Amino acid sequence: MNRRLGTALALTAGLWFGGCQAEPAKDTLVLTGTYSNETAKGMALLHYDPVTDQFTPVRTFADIENASFGIYDAQSRRLYVTEERDDGRVAAYTVGEGGRSLASINALPSGAGSPCYLALSPDRSRLAVANYQGDVVAVFGLDPVTGAIQDEPQILRAASAGEGHAHWVQWSPEGDRLYVVDLGHDEVRAYDYDAHTGQAGAPVTALSLPEKTGPRHMAFSPNGQYAYVVTEYANTLVALRREAEGKLTAIQTVSTLPEGFEGKSFAAHIALNAAGDRVYVTNRGHNSIGVYQIGEDGRLSHLQTLATGGDWPRFFLLLEAEKRLVVAHQNDHVLTVFHIRDDGTLEATDKRFVSNLPVWLQPVP
Repeated sequence: MNRRLGTALALTAGLWFGGCQAEPAKDTLVLTGTYSNETAKGMALLHYDPVTDQFTPVRTFADIENASFGIYDAQSRRLYVTEERDDGRVAAYTVGEGGRSLASINALPSGAGSPCYLALSPDRSRLAVANYQGDVVAVFGLDPVTGAIQDEPQILRAASAGEGHAHWVQWSPEGDRLYVVDLGHDEVRAYDYDAHTGQAGAPVTALSLPEKTGPRHMAFSPNGQYAYVVTEYANTLVALRREAEGKLTAIQTVSTLPEGFEGKSFAAHIALNAAGDRVYVTNRGHNSIGVYQIGEDGRLSHLQTLATGGDWPRFFLLLEAEKRLVVAHQNDHVLTVFHIRDDGTLEATDKRFVSNLPVWLQPVP
C-alpha cells in the first residue's frame, strides 16, 4: 500500500466495457493515473490501437496530482478523481471530446485521508468516496446542472471501534443499499439508502470475514444474485450469495495463489466480465492474474493463473469489445496486453508500454 507511505497515486484509469462487437474498435482512448513523484505527474491520455496492440501517448495532465482512482460518467462527460494523500481531496472535471481536454469543475476535501475509491449513485446525484484513513465514507451531493461536488457530505462510519480502512464502496444493483468493504475491520457493511432523500441509514454488518484477511474490493454479478470479495492479506476470492435483507452469505472461498507458493503476495484488483461468467483477480508479489469460471450457482472453478509480465499488477482493464485485457504494473512502470480467448482465458502477448507508476485505467469514449 503506497498510500501508507504517504505516496499519492498516479491514475492510469480504466474500467471495462460491456458487450461485444463484430469488429474491434479502431479508436480507443484511455486515461492513466499515477502516484505523483519527480517523473510521474498527474494523468496521461493514451491512444490504444487494438489491431497492433500498441499504446501511443496523446497528452498529459500534469497539474492533477495523486490521482489514485476515478470514475467517468459517459452520459455527462464528467470525471471524478481521488487525490490520495493524508489531507485527501476529490475533484470533478468536464472531459472534452475524446478525452483530449479536462476542465476543472471543483475540488473538495474527501472527508478523511487517503481517498482510494469512488462510486456514483444509480441516478448520478450522489458521489460516494471511500477514505482509507479514518475508515470514513463520505457521500456528496452533485449539482444537477454543473456536476460540481457539493459541500457538507453525509459521513458514514463503522459501528464498531478499532482501526478500520474503507477500501471500496458501491451501491447495490437495485440502488437501495450502499456497501462498504472495510479492510481494517475485516467486514463488508451495508447501509440502507433512500434514493429520494439521498441519505444512508445506520451501518449493518453484511459479512464478517476472519481476522486479518483484509478484504479489499467487491464485485457484483450482473444479475445481482451474487457478489465476490477479494482479500488482500489472505489472498482469497470469496463467493457470496446476496440475501433479501442485504446480508451476504459466503458459499465458497478459493485461493488466488497457486498451491505451494510460499512467498509474499497481496491480492489487488477484481472484475467480472459483462456476461458474469468469468472473474479475474491480480496478485501483487506473485505478479499473476487468475481466471475463474462462475457457475449458475455462483460457485467458482479455477481456469488459469498466468504471469502478468510486470511487477505489482495493481489494476487491470477489461476491453471486452476488443477482446483485450490490459494490466497496469505499479513498480516497474509498464502496461502489458493480453488477448481474451472465447472461453474467457487469457493469452499473453509481447506488447508492453512504459507508463510511469500506472495504478488505474479509464476509457474515455
